[in-house]
Amino acid sequence: MLSKWAFTLVSLLVPPTISAMSLTQALGIAGQEAIALRALSAETRQAEAVHQQSRQAWFPSISADASWLRADSSLITGVPVPSPGIPPTIQRTDFGPVEGTVSGVQVVQPLFNADAIQLRRAASLQVDARRHAEGWGQQALRLEVSRLYFNVLRAQQQVEATRTAGDAAREAATLARTSYQEGLSSLLDTKQADAELAAIQARLEHAQANRRQARLELKGLLGMASDQQLKLSTSLPRPSPPVSLDAAQARKDLQAQQKAVAAAHADTRASEAGWIPRVNLLARQQWVEGNEPLEQNADGWLVAINLQWSIFDGFGRRGRIAESRAKEQKARIELDGIKRRIQREQAIAMSRWQASWAGWHAAQKAIEAASRAEQLASRRYEEGIGSMTDLLASQARLDRQRMALIDARYQTVMASMNYYLQYGYDPIAAVPEQLR
Repeated sequence: MLSKWAFTLVSLLVPPTISAMSLTQALGIAGQEAIALRALSAETRQAEAVHQQSRQAWFPSISADASWLRADSSLITGVPVPSPGIPPTIQRTDFGPVEGTVSGVQVVQPLFNADAIQLRRAASLQVDARRHAEGWGQQALRLEVSRLYFNVLRAQQQVEATRTAGDAAREAATLARTSYQEGLSSLLDTKQADAELAAIQARLEHAQANRRQARLELKGLLGMASDQQLKLSTSLPRPSPPVSLDAAQARKDLQAQQKAVAAAHADTRASEAGWIPRVNLLARQQWVEGNEPLEQNADGWLVAINLQWSIFDGFGRRGRIAESRAKEQKARIELDGIKRRIQREQAIAMSRWQASWAGWHAAQKAIEAASRAEQLASRRYEEGIGSMTDLLASQARLDRQRMALIDARYQTVMASMNYYLQYGYDPIAAVPEQLR
């Protein structure tokens, strides 16, 4: 953790061109800067705070109070009081005004609060659910960082491939002009070569724009300024063949929803437990200071067993039970939906990996054939037996195959990483360790 913060600090204070950023460093920075992950972390802390509040089901509550009293009414003024004597008489005596302070300390120790116990269990399960959700977010973030990181490398390779195509088109244009000057070709060949060179220059501008966009997307995820330079040290790995994992681990998003269902069930039990009386131990110490009527038999301890039982609360309890049951049913339906989605995503992940792997191999063979065709077309034109149309067509085909090979390599790497993620593994495990 300290190394991540240290790297972040250095990246802000030291010019970024001094050292290149590896994939591991990018993952560390994203773990601290990603907005979605920070939001998940905040939700986990919120659930932990709710769980901390639920401790009240076991721990006592201590409160203190103080009141200033003054009473001066007809009930304590001119009160008829029998006077001893023969014969006895009735005299009126003033006992007021009553004035003084009453202070006390009260302790309430829960003995049996069934609903509070169930709420604490629900809060504990909710904490587990949020932690699993945060773990799934971390795994998904690692895949997203890798996608943006390798996308920058793909965009860079596309720029280089377009430049290579531009060099070939420039050579073809030079060859066309030379042949035209020597009378071996027509002016049409020169115009065709110039038009293809201009088109490739336009594609180069588009490829460079895509590279800038890819860099900005990665910088945005890493919390870097848009004008901060970015240099990457990890290369795009060579795709690995599709392999089935021995055993699928429980995905954290599935575990999170399972815990959420258990928490919803505990919340329902808590609502139903509202019918059960609460039993508390009550202890109070009271002190009174004032005139004589107030101080008589006022100080002392009060210890009691307190029983709270709401027999009827205007159908509020029934409404809460119905609401809790509906939430539990919704959570179970969402769990079924997640299970179906996981099965679908896992099947699609393997299918995409296999298709990408086959496409990458096909792209390799296609570029070899296109390269041989381009060389043949170039020699035929130099010998005067070929046309500029055939040469430009072979160069365009080779350019398309280069782009297809770059895309196929990137798609295969990402398909393998996504397959690991869908089966509950760290997606970075699909990348060779020495390339991270």
